[in-house]
Amino acid sequence: MPSVYFCCIKMVNTIKEGLYMAAKKKRNIAVTLECFVKKDGKYLMLHRSPNKRIMPGVWMAPGGHREFNEGLFACARREVKEETGLDIKNLKVIATGNAYLQDLDQEFFFHFVEADYASGEVIPEPENGELAWLSPAEMLEKENMLAEIHAILPNLFNKEGKVISYRAVYKSGNELLEIEIEK
Repeated sequence: MPSVYFCCIKMVNTIKEGLYMAAKKKRNIAVTLECFVKKDGKYLMLHRSPNKRIMPGVWMAPGGHREFNEGLFACARREVKEETGLDIKNLKVIATGNAYLQDLDQEFFFHFVEADYASGEVIPEPENGELAWLSPAEMLEKENMLAEIHAILPNLFNKEGKVISYRAVYKSGNELLEIEIEK
């Protein structure tokens, strides 16, 4: 009887250690944003280069990683200027959430920001991809538009100023497994 008892205790401790180690695993998290720059009823979108490690060949808004201790709107202004050459104004948050990319074992905590075009000319950067001004309807027609945009677009540019919160899981590339828009 005592050996069975010690065996069960050892098994429980082994399970606890496994759970502890899994919880302790270092998470691979990136903090990012996409900025939907609006001009004449259209938004500037980026068809990412097929050479990109993350979401190659996918259409999405310009954006990128936030620098250490960088403000959200400062990041949006910097990323848009770097990727497009444009200056922006009237920034507002339109969505927030997280996406998990299973193939890369990486989480992205992000904000979607909407901004009005202020000035400048689009400067093409072929290494990043192709830039195009698209209406929301044209976004939905684009092959390989970021999958989560298809799910949230009806609520994304709402007139009430509501911020959308959601989470998404991608299997590989732009293959969306699940999305949950929070109420």
